[in-house]
Amino acid sequence: MSSPSPSDLRVRWDAPLRATWLVVGVVVVVHVVSGLWWYAEGKGDLVRALVYDRTPGFRVAVGGQHAKLIEQGQYWRWFSSVWLHTGLAHLAVNASGLWALGRFLEPWIGAARWLAIFVAGGVAGSLASSFVGVTQSDGASGGGFALMGALWVLAWREWARLDDYDRRLLGPVWSAVLVGNLLLGLVLPFVDASAHAGGLVVGVVAGLLVPHPE
Repeated sequence: MSSPSPSDLRVRWDAPLRATWLVVGVVVVVHVVSGLWWYAEGKGDLVRALVYDRTPGFRVAVGGQHAKLIEQGQYWRWFSSVWLHTGLAHLAVNASGLWALGRFLEPWIGAARWLAIFVAGGVAGSLASSFVGVTQSDGASGGGFALMGALWVLAWREWARLDDYDRRLLGPVWSAVLVGNLLLGLVLPFVDASAHAGGLVVGVVAGLLVPHPE
């Protein structure tokens, strides 16, 4: 088999994104269905349940992560919390970020690997939150950071194969995006930086292990 030649790897803007749309669809459906359930139970206004930030009790009731419940053995919340979001703004940020990460990364590594990295990173983020003592943390950010880390490492691994435009996009630009997101997690009190770090570690390892993109 011949070795990869320079500039034979590009961002594929027209490739199908099966895993990406699956994950984005699931987080949107989970948000809507959980809001409708909360409203049907007579526990709150429908618009507030779907749009505004959810109360701690609401988040726990629909499967969110909570330190005391995990201490009692409800470890499944490490997984279920990955698919839940605190409000519409939180959902919109994560869903749009996941779509962008899917556009860059899924065509290179395939749907199965993309999905595996997302889930592993999401659970790792939940575990990291529990380890440092965060009381409550929900969302797909850990999985998103895993994908960010994998893309960053893979882009540097395949640097010689990228054209000049994709080198700028996935080199200095993507590095700035990654560092900026990490810093936001440190300065914004409502952002769980530990979940981001846990997911990022998984992504960096995955980026080192995945085979060369076709």
